Order: sequence, then C-alpha cells, then structure tokens
Amino acid sequence: MATAAEHSNGTASLDGALGDAAPATSVNTTTISDETKEDSKKEVVLKQLYEQSTQYCFWRYTQAALDELRSRVNQEVVSSIRVNINEERELRTAQGLSVDQLPMDLQFLSVNEELALLGFYERKIVHIFRYWNLPSYVTGTAIVYMKRFFLENTIMDYHPKDVMLTCMFLARKTENFLMSIEDFVKVLKSDPEPILNLEFLVCKNLRFHFTVHHPYRPCLGFFYDMQATSDDMDKLQKVYESALKLIDTSLHTDLCFLYQPSQIALAVMRIAAKKESYDFEKYENYKFKANEKAAQKYNEVLYPVLLAIEQVLKEDPRCTEVEKAVLTEIDKRLRMCKDPAKDPESLVFRKKSPAESPADDDDDDDEPDRPEKRAKLSDGSQ
Repeated sequence: MATAAEHSNGTASLDGALGDAAPATSVNTTTISDETKEDSKKEVVLKQLYEQSTQYCFWRYTQAALDELRSRVNQEVVSSIRVNINEERELRTAQGLSVDQLPMDLQFLSVNEELALLGFYERKIVHIFRYWNLPSYVTGTAIVYMKRFFLENTIMDYHPKDVMLTCMFLARKTENFLMSIEDFVKVLKSDPEPILNLEFLVCKNLRFHFTVHHPYRPCLGFFYDMQATSDDMDKLQKVYESALKLIDTSLHTDLCFLYQPSQIALAVMRIAAKKESYDFEKYENYKFKANEKAAQKYNEVLYPVLLAIEQVLKEDPRCTEVEKAVLTEIDKRLRMCKDPAKDPESLVFRKKSPAESPADDDDDDDEPDRPEKRAKLSDGSQ
C-alpha cells in the first residue's frame, strides 16, 4: 500500500508562492546553562500551515498513482460483478427460475467513461449551488468530496447522483451553510433516504477530513500582491476575474490532488494575465526574482509546476462538457451494470446477507448493500 509520501508529486513550493500558508519560520533555542552554550543556537524549521493540513498529508498523488488506483478499483468491481452475476445464474438455474433478466455480455464502464459521467454531476453541483447563491469554495468542497469518494469506489457501486446529493448536503454543513435535510430534499425534489444512508459512508471514505483548501483564497492574495507592481488596475481586475473562472474549471480535473492551492492560484493568474495581455513578468521579477539565487529557485522549482498546471487546463478533456448523447449512452450502460449482491430481490443478496436485527447495525461494514472492501487509500499509518 503506497503511503502519502509515495503519492506526493514531490514539488516543493517557494515561500512566496504559498498564498494560503504562512512562510516557514525558524526558532532559536534558549541557553539552558553555560555547559550547553555551543548547542543552544539550533535552528528548528517549522512547517508551513498548509503542509500541516490533512489535505497535504493524505490527499496528494502523482498522476500515475491516481491512474493506477482508479484502474485497480474499476477492475476489481468489474470482476466482482461478473462473479456475482454468474453465481446468481447458477442459483436461479438450480431452483428452476428464469435467467432471462440476467445480462450475458455486459459492456462495463471504463475509467474514462466513469470520469466523464462524474464530470456531468460535478457540473450539476455548480448549477445548483449557483442557484442557491453559495460561494465558490462551497461548490469546490462538494466537488472535492465527490472526487475523493470515487477514488476508492466506482459509479458501478454507487450511483453518482446519490453521492452528489450527499456530498452537497455534507459540504453545506462543513462550510457552515446549514440546511435541514427536509428543506434540502424539498428544494431538489429528491428522496432523503439515499442521502442519509450514504452520509456516514461518505464521511468514512473521506477519513473524516472535512477541511478542503481551495485556490480561491491564495488567488485573492496574489491579486492584492500584484497591485504593488500594477500600472493598470482595471486590467488587473479582469485578470483576477478570469483567473477565478479558471479555478472553477480546474475543479473538474485532478489538479486538486496534484498541486498545492497556491500553486494552482499562481498558475491561473499567469494564464489569465497572458489572456488579458497583462505584464505578468513585471510581478514575476518583483516577487520571485529579486536576486540570482531566488530566480534560480523559481526557474528550477516553481516555474515547471506552473507550466504543468497550464498544460492540464489546456489539454484535459474534463475541462469541457461531454456531449449529451455520449453521457446518455454511458448512463444507459451503467444501469445495466448492476451487482446482484446489492439487489435485495436477488438470490445472491439473500445468500450473502442474512437477516440482521437493528441492534446489529452499529457498524457500516455490516450493511448488506456495502460492496466487499477493496484496497483502501493508505493513511500513512501502516
């Protein structure tokens, strides 16, 4: 099982590039006695605030690690469904029941098809939260919750609509925009039961890490900081507004797993500056190239990160909406990829899930509709 350190992309950030974190500081120890004077001046480097967050410690990956994780989970659930369908067919045949309703040659969803359908529901979150006039960071939190959940689950386990609603309801609570479940489902004209049934499972898959750091705040910090070198405030305002839209777009990619929020914020400001013909280089020289050593660090460490983020925003297909016809076909196939082990009417379900009393339902691992545990994300504690 890979640790958080192995998942990390290993990109170090410059002190000035972290708009949402305090710069690293140092503390000198005091002299305890004359005998320890020589050892008294020991420098202790403190971690930046963001580097102490659960997001930094547990939710960073390389792109290769993300691809491998999603592929493994997808293959495991496909294999599990195939086995359960065959077992359901055998049980029905043994009892003389019809097997006509059981699919023969299922076309299971690929990882890319899963991501495409997830992108559709991510944009649903955007539209609904805009209707409620909620801040962008609340939308971002709900989307990130959904992304994290589907790192270790597939939409063939849990329909993305149910997970979407659960993540939206949870994000409203964690970001202090509380709404009762009654009002929530009344507005959305949905059933509260799937949301309430999934809420604890989603929380557990999030490892109860509810705080999400977004690029919005550091982007505002860069906007203020760039005013020190700006000759055109109107144009800088346009740069900032354009950058915010790029952050919205970035939510549909894997950037939140790959780079720090401040790095994404700086990258989108740089992209927006080029779009608006704003002199970003002037700020670049002022902030990151004050001397030869700083310029070298910027060119070798941060600049490649900015280019990588820009490339993702240019090339990732999830930055644009998928055609409705494609999504309809994916959703149609998804409805066919049902696991008999999760259908209360199936013989496999009855065989694997004996009746339980309510008193036994004190652990979500005992729930009959939860798929068999697969490889979970490492929390670095093993």
